[in-house]
Amino acid sequence: MNNMNIILFAATLMAASCTQFNNAYEPLENNGNKKQPDESSLTVYPLADDGEGVPVSTVYKVRVSQKTGTKQDSPVYCSACPAYQLGYENMTATDKFPLDIFAGRSISWTDFSFTGEVKVEVTVLDTELVPMEGEVRVIPSRYGITPEVSGNVISFTMTEPGQCSVEIGQNGYKNGLMIFANPSETDAPAQDDESYFYADHATASTLASVPARYSGIYFKAGVHDIGLYNIPSHISSVYFEGGSYVYGSLRMESHPDVHIFGRGVLSQGRMNYREAHCIEAVTGSDRIKLEGITVANNKYFSVRLVGEQNTVKWTKVIGGWTYNADGISAYANSTVSNCFIWANDDNIKCYETGVKFNDIVCWQLNNGGLIQMNWGNGKCDKAEIKRVDILHGEWNKEEKNRGVLSCVGNKYYYERGGFYVDYYGWSKNWLVEDVVTETPVSLVFMVAPYNYTPLTIDGLVLKDWNISYDKTFSNHIEGLSETSKIKGLVFDNVVVNGVKLSEANYISTLRLISSNVDNPTFK
Repeated sequence: MNNMNIILFAATLMAASCTQFNNAYEPLENNGNKKQPDESSLTVYPLADDGEGVPVSTVYKVRVSQKTGTKQDSPVYCSACPAYQLGYENMTATDKFPLDIFAGRSISWTDFSFTGEVKVEVTVLDTELVPMEGEVRVIPSRYGITPEVSGNVISFTMTEPGQCSVEIGQNGYKNGLMIFANPSETDAPAQDDESYFYADHATASTLASVPARYSGIYFKAGVHDIGLYNIPSHISSVYFEGGSYVYGSLRMESHPDVHIFGRGVLSQGRMNYREAHCIEAVTGSDRIKLEGITVANNKYFSVRLVGEQNTVKWTKVIGGWTYNADGISAYANSTVSNCFIWANDDNIKCYETGVKFNDIVCWQLNNGGLIQMNWGNGKCDKAEIKRVDILHGEWNKEEKNRGVLSCVGNKYYYERGGFYVDYYGWSKNWLVEDVVTETPVSLVFMVAPYNYTPLTIDGLVLKDWNISYDKTFSNHIEGLSETSKIKGLVFDNVVVNGVKLSEANYISTLRLISSNVDNPTFK
């Protein structure tokens, strides 16, 4: 049996709700020319190689249309929780716990771009797996979408781009569907741009031999398998055409000003666990721009941009099932906006000064902090996080690194021989505004850093939160000591289970364990 057959056989065993799909899809319009979007436009993308070699959903079918157009099929991809097999793709014993928790689950998604207004029609193909029972919602609720249901067909209209989940009944999300409705592309390279190397079914050897005269890589629609690609210094643009499905990872080292964009998929589905971060920029790789693509099946950190002044927007992260599958981190003076982040470790990470996250839709599995303030040596002043919609927070333990807002410190550094005095950090002058939970969460605050590493928290404003909390676990806001208290904590219109927090009720409402905290301010 060759390698491809082994991969396809393993995928079949792991993904009962995913299959290889052979119907052809045609794009509604050619995205190869640079142009401003029309007042009303819709682009669906071809199924990568008609589904050959990529997992697609057998649970959902999606069609989209506009008032003046016909219905177009929008291909639906799928990520299924893999079965735990010690040693397979370097799985370790630690992977058993999360993979057992999520066994039998999957998440499907579709991706299209539009301006104006688009009608989305979802057909549930497998009503045994996802019964048409109970309430149907399309969330986040801030989108104001009211679906219509007729039998196994759900229809709704979107007037603005965004990322939303179709939630059917109480447990439908366990084999759920995400709709990734992107803004229309305005900067796609021309099909004949001589600065680009046009990659057709690229492999690692293909990319290793790209001549130095090219400054861009263009992944054409179809399946590619590139492994870990260290982007060379002469390449400053990497474009994923809609309908491209690229297996592999991208890394930049000492390589600033790289633009990674498009509407295709970058998947770690054929890599080993923790072999590489999916997209990583280190050692002075500043001003990285990441836009529009879907990062799927990540087996380590999804987006890790350690340099400064990075921009991440309209990027979707989905299908990381094990621990260490972190979300997005962009270091000092970076901006992350209009993204969807699925993670089974820390989701939103703010470790350096001047970081901004806004308009983020999140799905958190059982591990990690949804907003992780610090892991011990972060030095972050003036972080700003606004408009965060939490679809699910699936925490099942009251652990230090979990909850909607978490601040940990690093016990591992100490345990591995590090010294208390040389590993320290601070989180100062933070604003976390407009945070909404769409389903109840079991843990809201775990701002209680380990005392292994000095960590200062001074200035933390929580404004306009609307939280549904099921009171499974106690919340914690605890400073390190009497001489190292949490200072400047402000609850400004923070509502939990319909109750606005006040000095009189916040301890009981949150089941809060609090110590070494200067008196909070309530507004």
